[in-house]
Amino acid sequence: MPMVHFNYIYNLGLALILNPRIQYYLRSAKNISHSIFTSRFLAVHSPKIQPGVTVENDFFGINIAPAADPQVDDFIIERLQELGLQHVRMNFTYDSLDGHAERLLQKVIAADFKVLLDLIPPFEDAKTFTMAAQQRWIDFLNTIAEKYGDKVMCIEIGSTPNRGRWSGFEPADYLIAWRIANEQLKPLGITLAGPNVSDFEPLCSIQLLSEMQLQGNVPDIYTNNLFVERVIEPEAFDHRVLGRAMTNVLKLNLVKKARVLKAIGHDYGVDNIICTYKCWSSKRLRRWTVAPERKKLDYLIRYLVIAATTGALGKVYWGPLICSRDGLINDGSTGYPVIDNVTFYKQIRGDLSDFEIREAFYAYANIIKLLSGATCTQAVNADKGFHHFIFDTKEGKQLHIAWTTDRGCINADLLYTKAQLEQCQVIDALGEVIEEEILSFTERPVFLQFEQAVSLKLSAQQMAEIESHPEGAVFGMMDKIRFVTWAEGNWRGAVAAKPGEDAKAKAQALLPEKLLSATQLSVHRDQRNKVWSIQNPLDKDDTVVVKENRARGIKKFTYRFKASKGQRHWDNAWEMLRRGVKSPVPIAYYEQTEDSGITHNYYVCEYVDAAFSVRQAFTAFGEGEESFKGFSKEKIIKAVAKYSCNMHDEKIIHHDLTGGNLLVTTENDEINITAIDIGRATIYPKQHVTEQQRLLDIMRCCYKLNWPNRELFMDYYYEAYGRKFAKRWKTSLSYYDWKLRTKKKLKRLLKGKWRKVK
Repeated sequence: MPMVHFNYIYNLGLALILNPRIQYYLRSAKNISHSIFTSRFLAVHSPKIQPGVTVENDFFGINIAPAADPQVDDFIIERLQELGLQHVRMNFTYDSLDGHAERLLQKVIAADFKVLLDLIPPFEDAKTFTMAAQQRWIDFLNTIAEKYGDKVMCIEIGSTPNRGRWSGFEPADYLIAWRIANEQLKPLGITLAGPNVSDFEPLCSIQLLSEMQLQGNVPDIYTNNLFVERVIEPEAFDHRVLGRAMTNVLKLNLVKKARVLKAIGHDYGVDNIICTYKCWSSKRLRRWTVAPERKKLDYLIRYLVIAATTGALGKVYWGPLICSRDGLINDGSTGYPVIDNVTFYKQIRGDLSDFEIREAFYAYANIIKLLSGATCTQAVNADKGFHHFIFDTKEGKQLHIAWTTDRGCINADLLYTKAQLEQCQVIDALGEVIEEEILSFTERPVFLQFEQAVSLKLSAQQMAEIESHPEGAVFGMMDKIRFVTWAEGNWRGAVAAKPGEDAKAKAQALLPEKLLSATQLSVHRDQRNKVWSIQNPLDKDDTVVVKENRARGIKKFTYRFKASKGQRHWDNAWEMLRRGVKSPVPIAYYEQTEDSGITHNYYVCEYVDAAFSVRQAFTAFGEGEESFKGFSKEKIIKAVAKYSCNMHDEKIIHHDLTGGNLLVTTENDEINITAIDIGRATIYPKQHVTEQQRLLDIMRCCYKLNWPNRELFMDYYYEAYGRKFAKRWKTSLSYYDWKLRTKKKLKRLLKGKWRKVK
């Protein structure tokens, strides 16, 4: 190799090695590798909740932001006082000075609120952080120190340095900003917090904290927002760390993640860790529920109870207080800021007259009131998701909190005696006293307050046994519906009770032996399965439908590995209803188990007094009729197309969407569609169904129509779908026509009745 080339490579290599950024990344790689190889944060820390933690009075906080209207400032202060908290967090940047943000800051300081002030350079400055940008940063820090250094509780430096698309920062540039802040503010005795890593990214935390330690400037308070739980249940194991295959190996739930971050902070000399921002977005929740605001309420309570009892987090700032999508108060605005609120909650964009206080606000006030100063004396989280806590409150009372993860149900009498339940005050999520008897614990947290301590020793093993009692979803989120599970001998199931109904008496009245002995009003089907109507045992003026699913042959074997048809009908019907798709309201399901599997299962639902079925109407239209039962062809076809499209929009594929399984009810000249026989349905949790899945589903529905009416149906469907009409559906439907004709021919051939099938 020529000497000049050698010298060039040598000098380049030397320059790279001596480059501060390269050295930074090499050091980071070393520290991260050490943590990975020791695996302390993957194996040592438990995902189980442990008792003994006292929830400090200042554990709860919230993020606030200004508005152009000064009256909003007073509104914010009034709401903070209503919540009963003292700690607020504000994002503050260069143009906040002499603006709306500074006006709000001065007011909350004057009102004696303790402020964590998060200082953020503008995005463009953070993105480059040139010498000129650094000087502007120095000037800003000095101004803040002079004006508010002795008036705020703490100053946080920067936000989400691992999210450059939001903050502008790269980790190396953030560390420069951190070093400068320490040089300017630390000599003044100001408490400093950072680095506010977004989500659960321990390697990034190690990277930043190790460099801070090397600088000799570790934060007084270690901040991280643990924002990742916004897209899953607060109790769930996170599948995004090393993939779904490792989810149950790592068991990284909120408890374990908080403890991992606590341990990392301790390793680098910081023992005080706080979560700076936490919320569930209405937009995200709306993807799988028709009641996102109620679900936001449930998750808020469940998250905060768990976070408060981990023993790892010193404080949680909820946020934002006011925002249309994420806030405890809806400001009525549309859209969303370019920079995510988790990085820079800059301002309230709606008008005061449009503000709407959500139920989650009152739930937050309730949890602050009940848990502040309370000591957790017992805490158990079983593997299947039943959570139970006991606290000694500062008022000298004993507080029990219980819930299941989504779609679960645990009967209250499995934990408490009747006498114990009678001597407690039952409080709902909003802080209101529940007068009626509590029957079960569901995904909605319930508070039981005892004047005197109640002995209730529950081990994890006992809790697991309790969890194994019922199986199947019961959907505690349904408004005004109470659920109880049933288990007696080799029978198990669940019953739904409306307000005023005795759920236990209802469960007894609908037992299979009583269903079978009841007088049959009509038999709708009696082949592989039987469907019939009977008089409601609890209401002579009401009719219910019973479906017996006969498990024979291979079905007995397959029911060892999947839910029975009765349970699938129950689960699917409730999920469809909670997503706003009409189906007969479930009443109960029962299944009988033996060593060989499920032998019998029954499903009971409300009777739909239908005017006609879609099959009847579509058959008439296929034969040339222009109306049916007083309704025009266009009106009926459009209603069916819109219903089908809405079902698919809600991520539901029926898999047997024939006209006979779509019932039409009429009211005030309006057409309503209800889907039945939904045991085969697939309901996806989040992902959207494809166009192909939609076409395969609806081809069964429009089979009875002739081709012109099929085109009309598809026009209406694609109009509701919001997409350009695709002609390729004809190929799929033609194939379906051929398949059905062939099937009919084969059946007649096997029966010795071969003849041409038109």
